[in-house]
Amino acid sequence: MADQDKDQYNDEYHFADLEGISPPVTDEEAAAEGTNTEAVTERRFSEPSNIRRNALIVVGIILLAMILYKFLGSYFSDRKIPVKDATPVPEQPKPVPQPVITPTPVPPVVQQPVVQDSPQIEQKISSLEVGQQSMRSEVETVNAQLGGLNTNINNLTAQIAQLNQIINTLNAKVDAQAREIEQLTITRKPKPVKKAIRKVTPAPKYYIQAVIPGRAWLIAPNGSTLTVREGSVLPGYGTVKLIDPNQGRIVTSSGQMIRFSQADS
Repeated sequence: MADQDKDQYNDEYHFADLEGISPPVTDEEAAAEGTNTEAVTERRFSEPSNIRRNALIVVGIILLAMILYKFLGSYFSDRKIPVKDATPVPEQPKPVPQPVITPTPVPPVVQQPVVQDSPQIEQKISSLEVGQQSMRSEVETVNAQLGGLNTNINNLTAQIAQLNQIINTLNAKVDAQAREIEQLTITRKPKPVKKAIRKVTPAPKYYIQAVIPGRAWLIAPNGSTLTVREGSVLPGYGTVKLIDPNQGRIVTSSGQMIRFSQADS
């Protein structure tokens, strides 16, 4: 038994020595190694796109599997047959296999090129930052103005509500006063006033009895006489404006004319 362990130890030692010894590297192998490093760097740059594509493929496969699972589950759930409950058979524990540890290969470290910012890019970035700051300040001022407007609007709405309440109370008072006035007018109606009928005495009708320039003698139907001249006032006729002996007429301010009676003509 000890001899077998010793032989096994010697074999492992020989294998370790063989792995530790590396053959000399030729120029062709060095060139191949350079191409391999270039391929590795190219593969490194193309890895994000491949990873993205693989991730999209995996997501699509998962979605397709979920759709198929829902479809098949709904199909088989309709065709289920009730089965009597049976006593579960205890499962015997299975032997757990020991995990085999394999050494992970260490990828070669590739130095990424350092990108230096040009002054133009820095100027653009600084100008963009200044523009963002100015926009933020403008947004803050606009927000402050909106806040002030909102407070003013709230104050105005409160004042309008108070005015509406005052108007409603005034309308109620006016309605109450109108009802009181109606009741008072109903209870205290004024007595009807008798209109005094005035007797209008008709103006006497005058005729010319005799006329000379500037003077005329008038006579009424009841026989009363009256002497007038230009400017005299006759009741019912007004003022004497003109005495015309040629045409035998007297013109008054009311537009009425006095002439000879038909018996005299």
